Amino acid sequence: MYSPGKSRERDFNVLLRDGITAVKTDSRRLARSLLNQATLLNPGDARAWLWLTETTDDLDEKREYLEKSVAANPGNVAARRGLALLTGKLDPSSTLSLGESVQVQESAQPEDAQARDTFLCPKCGAHMEFDIHANDLVCRSCGYVLETEELSAADREQVMDFVLPTARGHRWAVSQQQFSCQQCGASSLWPPGQKSIRCPYCGSDHLIESLETAELVDPQAICIMKIDEGEAASRAVEWLGRGWTTPDDLKESSQKSLLRPAYYPFWTFDGTLDIHWSCDVNEGSSDSPNWIMRKGVTFELFDDELVSGLQRVKSKDVRDLEPFNLKDVVKFKPEYLAGWPALTYDRPLAKASLLAREQIVRKVRRSLYSRVLPGRSKRNLNTGVVNWSDMTFKHILLPVWIGIYRYRDQEYKIMINGQTGKVSGEKPRDTLKTIAIIISVALTFFVILSFLVILALHMGWINL
Repeated sequence: MYSPGKSRERDFNVLLRDGITAVKTDSRRLARSLLNQATLLNPGDARAWLWLTETTDDLDEKREYLEKSVAANPGNVAARRGLALLTGKLDPSSTLSLGESVQVQESAQPEDAQARDTFLCPKCGAHMEFDIHANDLVCRSCGYVLETEELSAADREQVMDFVLPTARGHRWAVSQQQFSCQQCGASSLWPPGQKSIRCPYCGSDHLIESLETAELVDPQAICIMKIDEGEAASRAVEWLGRGWTTPDDLKESSQKSLLRPAYYPFWTFDGTLDIHWSCDVNEGSSDSPNWIMRKGVTFELFDDELVSGLQRVKSKDVRDLEPFNLKDVVKFKPEYLAGWPALTYDRPLAKASLLAREQIVRKVRRSLYSRVLPGRSKRNLNTGVVNWSDMTFKHILLPVWIGIYRYRDQEYKIMINGQTGKVSGEKPRDTLKTIAIIISVALTFFVILSFLVILALHMGWINL
């Protein structure tokens, strides 16, 4: 049976194929004619508009074609990047060629680090640090307060298409940093990724940068530390004393633990995905099923999907510390790091975005059965193509206290969310308590089961 729709689609595909071939053989006039005909048949297909950009050297025409391609398919990465390059939002010299990778190698000599910011009191010249209670810079010597304006970070997401194809999207710091203090002249070596330091000789605070770290993605937002050292220690002691299987003397060991604060790097991702699915749906009844295959697409909006910027901070560690209130963040300013150590990432944007996609797809698949044709009887639910669009990201600094404590010659890690005070980590188990709990549960189950059997005999539900 003749179908005008199928014939139109077939003609479009032929014109598109021949137009692309003409572009590749440098037959621009022919390519332009074929592709223009294709756009008349299907103006909503981004591919024809995108290939038309190869038929002209006129920048205005290229821009018009790219804008039409993006309008037809906002998720078309090639069109979005082409438009970004053409409008100057993306530097051509910083982009990677298709298939090109970034080789990050440690320098033979420590990287020479320079102070980006040094925090000195304008009144007495002494050192200042950021006071999390006053929410301002405070002089350690004279008490002078320098107000720090908080700026919302809600509009600080960056478009991934503009950063991912560049070297910055794949780079991280691996070399030691050598820093010469501007206050006392002493030199010190710092591990790779240290972003803010306190001079071990004169105690001055500095935000530092080397040539290596200058090529990284700067933080866009920061969640201000709200838990001070005293409260962190108190919460750690309380946490160590909780738990049915916790040894009775564990709390005493916490006095020997040393908690260290730092701002840790994280990536957050926003965007949209659509996931294609297929399954068999019962169109009949439960007594007489009639299984019919159905297909569809489920859409998901995701917001602030969190990925650690440090590979040594595992996904489980992040989940145990969550939730962070990522709406309660401010635009990053160097002043917030005065007196507080901060780290740079060793998981680059490219790898973090892949991990985020895996996390999001797992979440969607776990809930897919209940979301697809709700209330219907289904079987053989399978997922297919996953499409991503409008992906943006933030490089954000989050406050964490981390410590190591020892118990009976074993080391255990403890972590505290510096925003909410939530505690997580590792605990030893008391063997006797664990056995006692197992026996108690088994006895309780036996008693309940015995009661149910006696009740059933008494009611005549079962006969011996």
